[in-house]
Amino acid sequence: MKALVEELHQRGVISNEKRDELIKEIEAGPNAVEIAGVEMSVTTAERANSKWLLIRYKPTSEKAFDAAVKALREAGFEEGVHFTAKKPEKGEQGYISLKIPAGLWKLEELARQGVKWAERAVSRLEEIARARGFHHLVEKHLKPAKEAETIDPRGMVAEDKERGIKAVIRDVKVMWEDGRPKIVVEYEANGRTETFSFTWGVYKSGKVRASVRLDEEKAAVLATLTGDETLKGKKDVVTLYAKHLFALAKIKGVGWKLLGWYAEVMAE
Repeated sequence: MKALVEELHQRGVISNEKRDELIKEIEAGPNAVEIAGVEMSVTTAERANSKWLLIRYKPTSEKAFDAAVKALREAGFEEGVHFTAKKPEKGEQGYISLKIPAGLWKLEELARQGVKWAERAVSRLEEIARARGFHHLVEKHLKPAKEAETIDPRGMVAEDKERGIKAVIRDVKVMWEDGRPKIVVEYEANGRTETFSFTWGVYKSGKVRASVRLDEEKAAVLATLTGDETLKGKKDVVTLYAKHLFALAKIKGVGWKLLGWYAEVMAE
C-alpha cells in the first residue's frame, strides 16, 4: 500500500500532504475497536480549532443495526445516555455512535469490573489513539472514569494551618433526594462529630452545580475532599461546579453513582 501511495505521489495524482496523511494511516494500522461484539471505527473530527473523538458503527442492514443495538443494551449501555443510534431505512445510511464521554465511562466501568472484552476494548482504543496521534484526547475523556472510586477518604486528615483547623474525615456517602445525588460528609474535630451535606442539580444553563453552606472547619474538609485549596477559609454559601463533582467521583462508594447521574442529566 505504501508503494502505491508513493507511486500516486510521483505521478502527481496526490499532493505531499495527502501522501503523508495516507502513509501515516497505513503505518497506524486498523482503527477498529470491538465493543460488546460491535466493531466500531475510531476517528477524530476537527472544525474551527476544535477536535473531537468519533467512535461509530455503520451497519450494512436493519438486521445488523438491530443486533448491534441489542448487544450494546445487553452489555449495559443505555441508548441516549451511552450511545445514539439511527436505523438505516429508505436507502439512508444508519449509524450507532458511542457518546463521548459517557460511553467511554461505561466502557471503563465494565473494564474495572473485570469484563474481559471491555478491558481489551479500552486497551485497543488507547493503542489506536497513540498510533494516530490523539491519545491525549482519549485520556482526557477517560480520566474521570479511570480515577473513579480510587480514594478511600475515611481517616484522611483535613488541615488549615493558617486558621488552626484540623479534622479527620470519617465517611462520605451518597443519598438521593428527588432523583438528585446528595453528598453527606461526616468528620471529627476537637472530639466532636459533625456532618454537612449538599445536593447536586442541573441549572437552566444546562450546567451541574451544588450549593453548600460552610464555615471555616467544613471548608477545610471540603477542600481536602475536592483538592480545591481556594475553598479554605470560605464562609456562608459556596457554589460547587462540575470540576468538584469529578473530584468527588474519586471517592469509593461515591464515584460511579455521581458519574452515572452526570451522564444521564447531560443526555437530557
